[in-house]
Amino acid sequence: MSQTHTSRLFRYIPLAGLLIFLAGCELLQSPSQPPLSKHPVNWVNHVRSLTLMDEWHIKGKIGIKQGSEGGSAYLDWIQSQDSFHITLSGPLGQGTTVISGNKSGAKLENSDGSFIAETPEQLLYEHSGWQIPLSNLLYWVKGLPEPRSPSTPHFNDIGLISSLDQAGWTLQFERYKNALGAALPHKIKIISNNLKVTVLVKQWIPFNEEP
Repeated sequence: MSQTHTSRLFRYIPLAGLLIFLAGCELLQSPSQPPLSKHPVNWVNHVRSLTLMDEWHIKGKIGIKQGSEGGSAYLDWIQSQDSFHITLSGPLGQGTTVISGNKSGAKLENSDGSFIAETPEQLLYEHSGWQIPLSNLLYWVKGLPEPRSPSTPHFNDIGLISSLDQAGWTLQFERYKNALGAALPHKIKIISNNLKVTVLVKQWIPFNEEP
């Protein structure tokens, strides 16, 4: 991506500001949950349980760094089976973009209007310049590999994925906590070449329940 590319989705901020923004997110407190068990996880049962968990709502933040450029946004993602509704809003509420859709297509809405495409990745790239695999993130955000492409997972001491290589991306999963009855990651780093995406989940919320 050229240095002159103008992002309509994320407000570019200096790299130092991005780091402060993400560090501040780490201070946000999630609702109290039972401590994560130190007993090993049955991976097959864990995958089955999270695969069946196809309706959920997360709130948090997403940061993007590519070279000396950085962007950040508040993240609100509602998933209902194959349908998704993702709201991204910049620091201090400046600028809001909504990406919604299902397997049949996607729509992006922002201050410039409404736009449609076959995939959310296509819309995101056309209107921001960022190439982020949102369809894979549907699985990665739960600490699972995307099931339709080869992957190389590495596991921590209790049998949860600590890192993953898939589809040209390297992922690191951190801060597993109990949420919605399962062990779910609350910090995910997604890296490809010089592009780094950090997802910080503040809350996992039951579907149709307000935080």
